[in-house]
Order: sequence, then structure tokens, then C-alpha cells
Amino acid sequence: MKDKNIFLRLTYYVIGLFIIAVGINFSKMAGIGISPVSSVPRVLELIWGFTLGKMVILCYCVLVLAQLAVLRKKFRISHCLGVAVGIVFGSIVDFVGIDPKAKGHLLMNFPRPQNYPFRLLYLTLSIAIIAVGVYLYLKPQLTPMPAEGLAQAIADVSGKPFGDCKTLVDTSIIALAFALQFAFLGGVRSLTGDMVVVREGTLISALSVGQVVKFLKKIAD
Repeated sequence: MKDKNIFLRLTYYVIGLFIIAVGINFSKMAGIGISPVSSVPRVLELIWGFTLGKMVILCYCVLVLAQLAVLRKKFRISHCLGVAVGIVFGSIVDFVGIDPKAKGHLLMNFPRPQNYPFRLLYLTLSIAIIAVGVYLYLKPQLTPMPAEGLAQAIADVSGKPFGDCKTLVDTSIIALAFALQFAFLGGVRSLTGDMVVVREGTLISALSVGQVVKFLKKIAD
């Protein structure tokens, strides 16, 4: 989409971020594991009591610093745009979210699933919604979000395929989130109730979103 005008590309980009934020909040409401890249922000939200969007901003800034550590002299000022993306995206997450402490919280009064079949339904909806958002956000080929930026940095330095590096980054984020969840949110008890962060839904999302995005590209491009 590089040949399209910048306004159209930005429109796709922002709409994509908005849709991803809606999908993340649906996975949060599902209560059987949040989407992978949001897992560490969700743990920190529960530990420190700040909103999910604020923790997204913090974690995305850390991921940009990780890019600096990986790239070193190859790091460019343009990589700092990931911080701006994090601020915008974190603000959108709170705006459409379910936290009464956040500004907007558009989904706060949305019905919560009360049994496992409906939790699976919300998870399925979150996967589909996130995939649509990712497809739209990637289409204009603008600044990647910091998790993808870190994966690209590792690929550039190591020479390994981007897909392998993306899997490494996502797996590391999930592992860190699970460790924090287990250590600070009640151990085994954190696998049920309101303290759930990493569970089967996280793994299902990790395996499914990319495949849905691939399908969307196949039918739409």
C-alpha cells in the first residue's frame, strides 16, 4: 500500500489499532487468558493497579529500549516512533476498555461471560477482531508496534527469519507474564477467577491470530 496517499495509510493504521484494542478487551473479558502481547501489561495492571492502557505504554517503551540494546549502533531515531505508537495504542486500549478508572471505557457495561462456552465465544470473537485489526494495521506498512519492531531488530542482527524471531519474542513475553502471574498473583490460584492472565486462551490466540491474518490477506489482497 506504499503507493497510496499518506492520509489513507494513516486511516487504515489508526482504525487497525482501534480494532486491535477492542479485541484485546474482549480477550480480557473472556477470562481464560489474554492475548499474548498484552499479557505482561495485564499482569502489571493487576499487580500495581494502573489501567491496562498505561501498562501497555510502559511495556512498549521497554520494548523500544530492548531494540536499542539489540541494534546498538544500528538503532535509528525512527525506531523511537515505537514510543509514540505505544502512547497512542495504550490510550486507545483504555478508551475502549472496561476499566472505570480509564477515560472512555466504552465496553465497561458490556455483558461479561458467566460460563465456559460463552468465555470461549468471547475468546473466538477476540481472535477474529484482533486479526482484522492486525491486517488493517499492517496494510499501510507504517511504523510497527514495538513487539514486532523488536522481532525485526533481532532478525536484522541475527540473520534469522522474522517469523522465527516473532515467535521468540511472543514466547518470551508469555513466559515472563506467566512467571509474574504465578509469583505475584497467587500461584496456582491465579489460574482461575479475576487474576487470570496466561491460560489456554493465551495459547489459542498465539496459534490462531496469525493464521486468521494470513487468511484475510489471501481473500482481500
